[in-house]
Amino acid sequence: TMADSDEDIFDDSERNSFSSPLATQSHIGPSDENNRSAALFQGHSTTSLGNNFSAKEYTRLLSALSTSAICTSSHVQLWVRVPLTLQHLQAYQLLLSRCDHSSHIGCMLYVCNSLDAASLPAIVRALHNFLGGGNVKAVSWDTSVFLINKKGYPTLSKSHQFVFQLLFGRLGRTLRVLVEGNMDQNTAINGGDAGGSSGGNTKRLYYLQYLRHLRSRTPLPSILDSEEATIETPYLDHLQSPLQPLGDHLEYQTYETFEKDPVKYLRYGEAVALALEDAIAEDRLRYLGSTTTTVEQLNTMNRLAKLAAESGGYVGEGAGLLNVGEDENDITVGNDEEIVEVDIHEVTIMVVGAGRGPLVREAIAAVSRVSASWMKDYRYDLSPEEALKENRPSKRRKAIYAKVIAIEKNPSAVLYLKSFKAGDPSWNGGHEYNPSSARDNFFDPNADANEDAEGQIIIPGTSNVIIIGCDMREATSHPLLKYMIQNPGSRAEMVVSELLGSFGDNELSPECLDGVQQCGVLKENCVSIPQSYTSFIAPVSSARLHSEAKNQASLPINSNEGPASPSSGMQRAMETPYVVRTHAASQTHLEKGCWTFSHPHHSDVSNESGECSSAEAARDINNDRCAHLSFTDRDRNAGVGCGYGAFDTDVASMSTALGVTTSSKDTPITIHGFLGSFHSVLYESPPKLKKGKDRSSVISIAPSTFSVGMFSWFPLYFPLKSPLLVPPGATVNCSIWRRSDDGRVWYEWCAEVESSGDYGEERTLWSVSSMHNPCGRSYHVRL
Repeated sequence: TMADSDEDIFDDSERNSFSSPLATQSHIGPSDENNRSAALFQGHSTTSLGNNFSAKEYTRLLSALSTSAICTSSHVQLWVRVPLTLQHLQAYQLLLSRCDHSSHIGCMLYVCNSLDAASLPAIVRALHNFLGGGNVKAVSWDTSVFLINKKGYPTLSKSHQFVFQLLFGRLGRTLRVLVEGNMDQNTAINGGDAGGSSGGNTKRLYYLQYLRHLRSRTPLPSILDSEEATIETPYLDHLQSPLQPLGDHLEYQTYETFEKDPVKYLRYGEAVALALEDAIAEDRLRYLGSTTTTVEQLNTMNRLAKLAAESGGYVGEGAGLLNVGEDENDITVGNDEEIVEVDIHEVTIMVVGAGRGPLVREAIAAVSRVSASWMKDYRYDLSPEEALKENRPSKRRKAIYAKVIAIEKNPSAVLYLKSFKAGDPSWNGGHEYNPSSARDNFFDPNADANEDAEGQIIIPGTSNVIIIGCDMREATSHPLLKYMIQNPGSRAEMVVSELLGSFGDNELSPECLDGVQQCGVLKENCVSIPQSYTSFIAPVSSARLHSEAKNQASLPINSNEGPASPSSGMQRAMETPYVVRTHAASQTHLEKGCWTFSHPHHSDVSNESGECSSAEAARDINNDRCAHLSFTDRDRNAGVGCGYGAFDTDVASMSTALGVTTSSKDTPITIHGFLGSFHSVLYESPPKLKKGKDRSSVISIAPSTFSVGMFSWFPLYFPLKSPLLVPPGATVNCSIWRRSDDGRVWYEWCAEVESSGDYGEERTLWSVSSMHNPCGRSYHVRL
């Protein structure tokens, strides 16, 4: 060794062994689909980093090469081979830290050692963190770790198979795979029946075939090859600035992408249906009276609304009331001409931020579904003899007639909504649209169950939609909304919105919904969907995300101005939270809740008329928040993966198997920032109505409660200017504030690492970050 020597451990010939291949690779240029070339450092690896002096010399050489024109101009990457052992993983993390986490330095994991069940849990925990902080580009399998089955073909042990599944489940869409090593011991493949010339020049084809076989086993295809995975691929580790929903109008393509989510709107529809059922059970809906109709008409509207919801809202010009077809969910089976009497209950639903109408369609469909279920469960008020004597039906049913008010500020989206109103009978109470009959007196205090405000027959289970183009916080700007404010009986029983952001409140849902309530258009017992949402946060280790955040410094502040716009600068880049589909990232600890918002606000104070005022309850509401959270060694869990997706119980169980949970067997981790997520209760029935059943509808992107199949939201990444090294057993403290003034809302955050203080030890502060984004100097959301 040369630990005590002042001489340079790399002579000129060794330097040339590094620089010459790089120069050649730079000359040849990129050849892969990512427009990058890689130069693998074969002569030295992390094996030489156990000696501190050698490590610093090695760091100096890599830093010089990674910052040279060869790497920065030609996009050449330096890959360091890192054996899969705790010692080498830790040594490489230290190397990367000394090289300032350069994005030009990557890792090729080298699986070259046997792996028994006793050592697997510690490897799984270390590998979980390493996949985020290690900038892993490839994995190489040495032939020596393969076993040979009875037929002479290669296979892997259960432990190595688990490692393979962990690697590909996390990085399978970007990970390169190699097989290397000699073939001397594998005689069956080398020259036996299982080998032959078909094995290729290196005769390692069978190893790759076996790895492809592992790649095709459950659950990897569902993770890597699903339609959801295909949609997400362009967004992997791609930082996006959060939306400015009140300051900007969303583009057509953005609406279209969000509307493809197969889970979100299903849960919203469930929430509306539950709320309607509870409203009837608690007698909160206005009873209009009864009406008579035919079974055929009821079934037709039931199918029409269902078809509208399944087809994205538009039934089509040719889809009249007589050619919809039969459905297994028809209200009843029997004579279509049978006359039935239906009790009609009226509900007013406000959809704020209606966009292109997906929530309107879900509300319409929910009204139809709930009405259909009630009309199936009819009751006999009269015996058949009494009904015949009084010449009235003996079967009585109940249904809902909904008035849906869609409020949207985007003029283009308003036009889109009006096209549905003009072409879809399910948006017009089951009738064809007649512009000449549309009036502003949408609410008629003298309305009964036979006719609506426009003089048309009310069809049970239908909805009539009116579209209003205005800011939801300025309800007094429209005559209909003014009428609702002046007439308490016409106010809304339900308000539905999809204003949630990746962190729950980061797209100003609290301010928007409070503004609606302050206008006085909601009844005191109004139900909000969502009812509540909680913001969660957790530390994240990701060299990729940190590098991408730093790269934002060279981008223009205003992309619309093009080259004339000044660059963002490093301060702005590192003090801005970003929406990102995390991939090469590791959420190191279980997420913890920061704060919760609930809607609407309720008041116990009565106004002059003796009624509780919903509008007064929302006044003088302070939506500023703060949270101080500690993430201890006990909160570390490999099951949370990259911070996006469902909690992996198999990985979590393996990482804590055999009772191996002591921090002494863990490697240090590097924290590059925090991931924000949310959990929202769209609707939950009151305890007295649950009757032992789960009557709730929930959406979540927090890993512990993730809504599988939902992709409308990605986590919110809060970067740290300088990564923090967290030794085993240490505690990560995170402080985050939600602040506001008259025209803005912003977040401020900071972090620190301290000793755990276990066993009565005094806590020692090891490292701290600066305060990020004080007073919203770099980032804010416009009110």
